[in-house]
Amino acid sequence: MTSVELPDLTDIREGLSLRRQARIVAGERVRRHAASACLLIPLLVLVGVVHAVGMWSFPRWVDDPGTYLSQAWSLQYQHALSPYSYIYDHAPAGWIQISLWSMLTNGFNRHDSAIGFGNECMLIAKLASCALLFALGRRLQFSRVGAAGAVLLFGLCPLELMYSRWTFLDNLVTPWLLLAFFLAASPRRSISAATGAMLSFAMAALTKETALVVLPALVWAMAQNLDRRNRPQVVAVAGFSGLLLMAMYPLYALYKGELLERPGQNSLLGTAKWQLVGRESSGSLLDPASPTFHMVGQWFAIDRWLLLAGLVAIPIALLGRRLRPAVLVLVIQWLVLIRGGYVPFMHVVNLVPWSALVVVGAVEILSGNRRLATFRPPAGRQMSSRPLPRPRAAVTGLAAVCLAAVLIGSWTPTLRHMMETRQEPPLWSATQWLADNVPRDRVLVVHDSIWTDLVHHYGFDPQPIIVYKLDTDPAVRESLHRIDYLIVPNWYYATPAGVAKYPTLTEARKHAVAVAQFGSGDDGIRIYRVSRYWRPG
Repeated sequence: MTSVELPDLTDIREGLSLRRQARIVAGERVRRHAASACLLIPLLVLVGVVHAVGMWSFPRWVDDPGTYLSQAWSLQYQHALSPYSYIYDHAPAGWIQISLWSMLTNGFNRHDSAIGFGNECMLIAKLASCALLFALGRRLQFSRVGAAGAVLLFGLCPLELMYSRWTFLDNLVTPWLLLAFFLAASPRRSISAATGAMLSFAMAALTKETALVVLPALVWAMAQNLDRRNRPQVVAVAGFSGLLLMAMYPLYALYKGELLERPGQNSLLGTAKWQLVGRESSGSLLDPASPTFHMVGQWFAIDRWLLLAGLVAIPIALLGRRLRPAVLVLVIQWLVLIRGGYVPFMHVVNLVPWSALVVVGAVEILSGNRRLATFRPPAGRQMSSRPLPRPRAAVTGLAAVCLAAVLIGSWTPTLRHMMETRQEPPLWSATQWLADNVPRDRVLVVHDSIWTDLVHHYGFDPQPIIVYKLDTDPAVRESLHRIDYLIVPNWYYATPAGVAKYPTLTEARKHAVAVAQFGSGDDGIRIYRVSRYWRPG
């Protein structure tokens, strides 16, 4: 009998060109994920439309977005991290990303207002977060329907919609954190995936340093997925890579001679010390008289359902081994509200995506998703694929339908208001009035959100003074010889906190007359012209 030798087909791709191999791999991935893509793309379109419609006029303009956009503008056009002296209040990667996008797309010139460009950046971050949340859900063994549900909970939550429209660094942190956990759960368990996870986390921390609090959860997620065969190499390479990237921030401060605290000089460690122990506390969520308790009440007034559902789902989600790191992230973010330190009002951005993930994970567990089981089957034995008992399936389905009905009934009117608001922001109206009526050489004290427009689009020189720099920046105080106009919302003058925090502004207003008014209430704008005979003290 004649034997025939057959060629070894296992490595047949090695004979192909790299381009052909890449096309084959890409085609396989497209076929493998086609069903998920067909589900995810319409979801992204829906979330994108809901986010984008009305984002110019709602919510109101606040100060932090203006600060970050002015710093991004300064990086692009002045090649500095801030138009003023950089005080290390936040790591700079957030506005570096915004500035890079502007450099690539001519962002500040494409929009009439810097706030409009910031809105665009937040829309991109939102869509990236939704896509990564879906991918993370699938990697945690959610069903496609479950992963889609997490995207809808996150993307359509009114609380998330409101805060994700503001240009906050937290909104840029979210996709980096989700990417880190997505890579940490990679089924390949490779060094490259673990390294990518740590580099993504480092980017999150360099975008806003508060991301560091969830490092234990990421370490746990990576520990769950380590392969004993390459564990030492993964830990060494991934850990070193993440530390090396994060070290760029203190190395920059060291290079500038601003690492250690010194009298009369900005420093990284001095600002960190103030942030941790010197800044006024917001109090604990457990204290009904604290600002934190009041802040959470404001969140609940917009929407309470998702945050409360996330808390309720925690005990159930703990039954799923793969879900526990995500549960830990959510628990840590709630503990931040309880510990009693300073809590920024945009902290809710860090709660919403993980609440959505934990809620859907709990529903998946209750519905019988055995891929989320807490145990691993013995070697050579498959997990039971028995269908879920009908009574349990019916109860779980009914609960999911009731939750969806509650959310639709509660969210729809709020979302409609957020999308249909068309009132022109008072600060934008004030900007147009200044451009038409004030000579470019006048000294203006302005709200953060209009500084970039007045400098970039309308060429005011000397550059306007951002109001919070008026009494906090020694360089501004030394060069300040006169003030001609005041353009800030009414609450700066109407609240005790504003009067105490901005003494020079308050004193200048005593020697000024109102020349224009836009809007009403605390968020309304009165433009004041200051007497030419008054001089700052």
